[in-house]
Amino acid sequence: MQPKNVLNRRQWLKSSGATLAALACSSKLAGTAAPTANPALTLSSPVSLSLNENSLGPSPVAIRAMRAQAAEVCRYPIADSRALLTALAEKEGVPRDQILIGAGSGEVLEAYGAYLGGEGGDVVTAWPSYRQLTGAMERRGSSVIEVPLNDRLELDLDAMSAAITATTKCVYVCNPNNPTGTIVDPEKLREFAIEVSKQVPVFIDEAYLECADDFVANTMVGLVAEGHNLTVSRTFSKIYAMAGQRIGYAVVPADLVAPVRSFITGGTSMLAMVGAQASLADLGYVESMRRKLKAGRDGLIAVLDELGCRYVEPQGNFVFFQSSVSIADFRPAMQAAGVKVGRAFPPYDDWCRISIGTPDEMTVAQTALREVLAKFV
Repeated sequence: MQPKNVLNRRQWLKSSGATLAALACSSKLAGTAAPTANPALTLSSPVSLSLNENSLGPSPVAIRAMRAQAAEVCRYPIADSRALLTALAEKEGVPRDQILIGAGSGEVLEAYGAYLGGEGGDVVTAWPSYRQLTGAMERRGSSVIEVPLNDRLELDLDAMSAAITATTKCVYVCNPNNPTGTIVDPEKLREFAIEVSKQVPVFIDEAYLECADDFVANTMVGLVAEGHNLTVSRTFSKIYAMAGQRIGYAVVPADLVAPVRSFITGGTSMLAMVGAQASLADLGYVESMRRKLKAGRDGLIAVLDELGCRYVEPQGNFVFFQSSVSIADFRPAMQAAGVKVGRAFPPYDDWCRISIGTPDEMTVAQTALREVLAKFV
């Protein structure tokens, strides 16, 4: 069932098309020719597939918008902030004052963790999973309750619910999970989020969800609009390929906006906000990027099948697989073969996370996998 506050495809295309047309006609973009493709990224050696960056590149519309705005960076980005908030509120179906923008979604996770952390208490999370919010709480005196994944390397929602204590301050869910790339059944997650949020705040990190096969069916942002004690975060670093610009945001319950915002001490640059707004309007780019990421995942999976490696069904811009070689040995061997891969994620010490890159980068990665695993057979 489609969340009430998520625009249907026809409405979103219509409204975003108007936004894109306005951007294209604005003085910021006047006189700049639209590139026919993203600038080619130089193939580095070794290829960097370790940080879940999206080397397929940003929207050409976003690149053009940022270039055209460069002369304006002497100004504070007040108007750009308002414009982006309006665009995000329209996308997410919430009032503008329920959107918090940060320098990457990580800044919002840090702020949320800083607000809830301290004075004891605990936070419940899966393990392994992303650590920024839980780490922020831990640094301020909270304990982290880490619930192991199930045997399919999926989040165990029942066990996470059972782990909640009288002093729990938050339950953190990364969906799709990083580093595994697994996604939670949306009906189960919706039920979990509604019930748990009656007890404690729930934070759902959807950094990778727009890379997944079915974003609309899996997002929980509608629960925020319905008034549940739930926060959903997103980033422009993954599907939008803007990791270097540092911009992300969260959709937050109205009563948490002010206290969480008080811990956001930095700010987001003008060019990041202009690029983000242009990216939102370029729906064709998002759909194309989703297809490219899936093609990259499928190509890598085909090689893993060929090599007999176990993996979990990926829904992010990376694949997590079992090499059956200690990551302490596998990682340097892959780098020597020309590819940087992800770090260790205990207790899965013979598993490896590889990000999806350009077709050329994936060709290098596939060749390296065959070469390295042949040495360890």
